[in-house]
Amino acid sequence: MDIIQYFETLPWVFGAAITVAFFILFSIVGVIVVRRLVNFEYLKAHHDVAGYVFNNLGVLYAVLLAFTVVNVQQRFDKIKEISEIEASYLVDLYRDAEVFPPKYAQDIRDSIKKYAQSVIEDEWDLMPLGIFSKTTIQSLKDVWAAYYRVELETKKQEIWYAESINKLNNLTNTRLARLVGSRESLGIEMWILLILGGLTLIIFFWFFGLESLIPHLLMAAILAAAIAFLLFLIYSLDTAFSGTLKVTPESMERVLQGFNYPITT
Repeated sequence: MDIIQYFETLPWVFGAAITVAFFILFSIVGVIVVRRLVNFEYLKAHHDVAGYVFNNLGVLYAVLLAFTVVNVQQRFDKIKEISEIEASYLVDLYRDAEVFPPKYAQDIRDSIKKYAQSVIEDEWDLMPLGIFSKTTIQSLKDVWAAYYRVELETKKQEIWYAESINKLNNLTNTRLARLVGSRESLGIEMWILLILGGLTLIIFFWFFGLESLIPHLLMAAILAAAIAFLLFLIYSLDTAFSGTLKVTPESMERVLQGFNYPITT
């Protein structure tokens, strides 16, 4: 188990606290080392230029962080919404099957149950790895096959069948959207920019010549903590199906439990 996998097994608060503590320690050690190696008067003499550069870098990095947080939060919410919509289509299909002849209705409902169970027990755990579940693919094919076998007897059933096929197509599309969403991420290039940008600001602050050590350490620690927390939050939202802050199959589980109750007409 590598360090990233280990962090993903920790409660979110613990993972954030460890990340923040590491950045704070790194920042404090850097301040102490620089103050011992570099003359205070030399640092103080460059305050005006250093302050101007630091302010501009800080603004650019703050804007980058803000847009990134909004981006990953929106994507996280979208993936969660897609999984809920997928579950709602299963409910509709399961309920609408009541219109069809009993033997076909039961066949459809059994295949829908099997699909929902496969998503929960098999496919959900594979999505963080970017792997498609062969079991779930077959379960979805079985749902389609159950509809292919239906023999319609009335005009009413024909109307409901057409509507059910439309919903089944939507179900297939939402599953595909969920799988695609599980593979989306900021990418290595963006993470390099975020991490290097944060480290640049932290290291830059080491070279400010504050007369008192304690205020220098406190400000360095606050800066490092803010950057670390935001980076950890971005990572947590970027990995939508792994870690403790993730999209769960809760909607699908509620739907599967609801299938155990009789359909009333």
